[in-house]
Amino acid sequence: MKRTGFLTLILSFVLLNLNASNPDSTALNLNTAKKPAGPKGWEFVGNFGAYWGNKYQASFYNGSKENENNINYVLSNTYWNDEIKNLLMTSVNRDSFALSELPTNMKYSTTMHVGFGVRYNFNPEWAFNLEFNFAKLTAKDFFTLEVFPAKDNESHSYVQYPIWGKETRTNIQAGVVRTLNTDQKFRPFFELGAVVTNTLVKESQISIEDQPYNLVNIYSGNYVPNSNVQEYEIRQGGIGFGGYVDGGLKIMFNDFVSMELYASLYYQQINLKGYNAFNLQESAMFRLVLSPAFFMPKTE
Repeated sequence: MKRTGFLTLILSFVLLNLNASNPDSTALNLNTAKKPAGPKGWEFVGNFGAYWGNKYQASFYNGSKENENNINYVLSNTYWNDEIKNLLMTSVNRDSFALSELPTNMKYSTTMHVGFGVRYNFNPEWAFNLEFNFAKLTAKDFFTLEVFPAKDNESHSYVQYPIWGKETRTNIQAGVVRTLNTDQKFRPFFELGAVVTNTLVKESQISIEDQPYNLVNIYSGNYVPNSNVQEYEIRQGGIGFGGYVDGGLKIMFNDFVSMELYASLYYQQINLKGYNAFNLQESAMFRLVLSPAFFMPKTE
């Protein structure tokens, strides 16, 4: 996949930089004996990049009868079913239908991953990192209806319509950062830590002839038009846990500002009912860093 190649490129660049900065060594020099001087204290960071959700969780939105939000909830409702027949009669001149196929390989679209955080430097090589990163994900595909009677010169006639889901994820990350070659402008670093993820479902819907239908049952009973059936605010999602590893390159512009280019691999639980097993999620990020020196008083 393209994103796997991109993440591999970042990590390869880190390793090449390690070797380039140690031309007299046949192995990676981790500088464990060298403790360069540098300020302790806090760094403030801002993150921006791309996030790729695992398609395993995207299947939460495919409308399957086993799912919490399934398409039969809409299609089997007498009033919605009659409305859909009328829409089909207007659009394809057919007044009967049956569900033919649901998506089997639903995926999330690439989305932005943004956040902020703080880092405490124990020394130039070791630090503790705390970050809050946010992503809004969309999974979309198409489902198929068979319409009756079949059109002329066709044994079966089908129409396709969109099905989609939207969610937000908030990753709270805490980890330890190890920075190498701290006397150089280009400094490889690695990070290892734990992550807590809050997932919140925003939409789970289908659309037939531009008429949207909500797959989330928000009523106290069956939907009846122009009735007093009470609507409820339904919260789907929850808290999941896991771990992550980062690898990247820190580029020092001056004593005050630096930029980090890095790739992240998460192994975590995304708390969606029926799809909460641990899986891999990926991101690639830029991080703007204000170093402790930025906040220190100038000396004459």
